[in-house]
Amino acid sequence: MKNKKKKLIIGGILIGVCVGSYFLFLSPSKEVKLSYNVFTLNQQDPLLLKGEVKATQTEDVFYDQTMGTIADIPVKNEQEVKNGDIVLNYVNSEAQNRADQQQRAVNKSSLSAQQAAQNLSRTQGRYNEAQAKLNQINADYDRESDPEKKEELKGKAEQQKAEVTSINNEVIQAQQASELAYTEVNDESAALESEQGKVTSSIKSSMDGVAMVNEAGKKSLDQPLIQVLSKTKQVKGIVTEYDLNKLKIGQEVSVTSIGSNQTAQGKISSINQLPKSKSGNDSEIPTYEFIVEGDFPWAYGSSAQVSLPQPQLILPEKSVLNKDNKTFVFVYKNGRAVKTDVKVTDVNGAKNLESGVSKGTKIIGNPDDVLQDNTEVQVTEND
Repeated sequence: MKNKKKKLIIGGILIGVCVGSYFLFLSPSKEVKLSYNVFTLNQQDPLLLKGEVKATQTEDVFYDQTMGTIADIPVKNEQEVKNGDIVLNYVNSEAQNRADQQQRAVNKSSLSAQQAAQNLSRTQGRYNEAQAKLNQINADYDRESDPEKKEELKGKAEQQKAEVTSINNEVIQAQQASELAYTEVNDESAALESEQGKVTSSIKSSMDGVAMVNEAGKKSLDQPLIQVLSKTKQVKGIVTEYDLNKLKIGQEVSVTSIGSNQTAQGKISSINQLPKSKSGNDSEIPTYEFIVEGDFPWAYGSSAQVSLPQPQLILPEKSVLNKDNKTFVFVYKNGRAVKTDVKVTDVNGAKNLESGVSKGTKIIGNPDDVLQDNTEVQVTEND
């Protein structure tokens, strides 16, 4: 009985070995397909950047203590103004005191000039009388025929002539004194006019726009008391150094108001090539300002989002191969890997596709040295 049982066990083992050998050596071989990841080549999502609505032009009016104290602000907050409209009035008490002193100086010089004029008038009258007397003596001398009387008149004429000359010198001096006095009056009056012009002064807007009044500007010289903002607006955006190269002047963008969710089109008009000042943290990523021009109806200072389309097709670095001075990728088509030449440019570590394949093409993302052209492959979609 035991021998029979042993024979059965040995027989089972032999059968198992035979069956295993059949599947190992005699079963028909099956082709094992290579397996890879595949992705669909598409454009990148738009680049979204922060922005703020700003006036295209801004005029800042600061409180100037040298001009005196604020008399009044004749414009209200958010009031429309025109070029030349008065937005701020000053009054200067020190200038008023100087003007009062100067007025007294003008009064004094005017009195001196008046006295000089009167003196000139009196001296001129004496001269006229002396000259008339000399003329009369000369006339009497011409009519007189008596030699003794004629000689007497001649002496009187010489004396009178000397008096006329003396008074004439006084007239000249009085005239000079009068001219000097009136010159002083003119100088003092000009100084008075200058001081009176400093008593009150006004600041005018140099542009059309909307006046924004900031009461804090009365106490802080670092803040504008009044800002005149142009009605035309722009969006000032911020971009990090990583995305700076993606912006181009003239590039069309979409701008969305965060508050109203409204969207408007615009164009990048300028890009500042100098980074904004850091707050003191050395690890802070440098940022740059850029300007978007367009028709933006939203409030000054409101937040906006700038959307930049990125039409450039980017290939993952591992999907691009180089061999024999050729650059290529494997395109997945009809179950096979098709070797396809491409032209790419390296931009900040990214492979920008120039030509070779188009949008929507399925690309093998992890090719290896085993993969050959037209090889049948199995793939896993990574989209």
